[in-house]
Amino acid sequence: MPSPLVLPLLTCAVVLALGGAAGLRDPAALGRAVDSLPVPRRLRAPWLVRSVPWVEVALGLWLLVATGAALVVVTVMVLALFSGYLVLVSRAVAGPEPAECGCFGPLGEDRVTRATVVRNAVLVLAAILGVVAAVRGVAVLPAAMQGATWGWLSATALAVAVGVLVTWRSPGAEPAGNPSDGAGTAGGTSDDEDYERATVPEVQLLTDEGDLVLLTHMASLSARLLVFVRPACGACARVAPLVPVWAAELAPVSVHAVLVGGPDELGDHPGLVGHAWFDPHGIAHRALATGTPSAVLVGTDGLLAGGPVRGSDAVVAFVEEVREHLAAPDLNDGR
Repeated sequence: MPSPLVLPLLTCAVVLALGGAAGLRDPAALGRAVDSLPVPRRLRAPWLVRSVPWVEVALGLWLLVATGAALVVVTVMVLALFSGYLVLVSRAVAGPEPAECGCFGPLGEDRVTRATVVRNAVLVLAAILGVVAAVRGVAVLPAAMQGATWGWLSATALAVAVGVLVTWRSPGAEPAGNPSDGAGTAGGTSDDEDYERATVPEVQLLTDEGDLVLLTHMASLSARLLVFVRPACGACARVAPLVPVWAAELAPVSVHAVLVGGPDELGDHPGLVGHAWFDPHGIAHRALATGTPSAVLVGTDGLLAGGPVRGSDAVVAFVEEVREHLAAPDLNDGR
């Protein structure tokens, strides 16, 4: 009977194949995950991101056929990869903003939660056992070593645990893009029958000239499209450069990037000079937004006219919806 250490190798191979296939089938989801997770800037190069699914598939196949020293090399590589993923999801859970992964496409939960961290920790354990198997000469195809019954049972339990954690969805979890969490949707405008126009909260923002302004007062002068961004936010880096363009195109609506932080944070988004407001204590962000990047349209009547929406794709779609609304012949003031 083959050694039970074959099962961790099989587990890692199957997980890599699932993850790689999901990334190849939906590259956009992979891009959103990279934007959402705290991936180091030097690892965000488009060619590098596109190569991740191919690397995962290749490692999975290599685990199945490698033996000897080659198997030791590939298992160490898999351990390093899974450890890196564990660090990313752990940092994401500990961060101030919700993150999404979508690592296994429709099979798993899109949101990064504590269950995601547990899942990745179990995968790291499986990868460690895979290294042990390789060092001991255990391989998938020529598995010849004998194992005790308890060992097989333990390894089987590990494989089952990984499968459950990979496909786990938290109670009440919605797929990415579901309107219930404001992600991946353009949200509503004042023309939508089911959009309830909430009252604009009494919050203050800091202008780039150092003045504190009351949002309701500024909105009474002209409708305001607020785009909330943070420093060191990958998804925000995709949206922030578009704010000056939107400001020029969406008149009479005034467009502002709202940086969650003080003016010193503008260094991460130099293109926003002249188009930025600041939310030093995050009060406006908590009252109006659902994360970063996010956007909300404030009407001149003291009511929200659209949003909030969250996510770079959702923000771009929302702005396009506002643009179409402005071009409509029945446009009302402040909408």
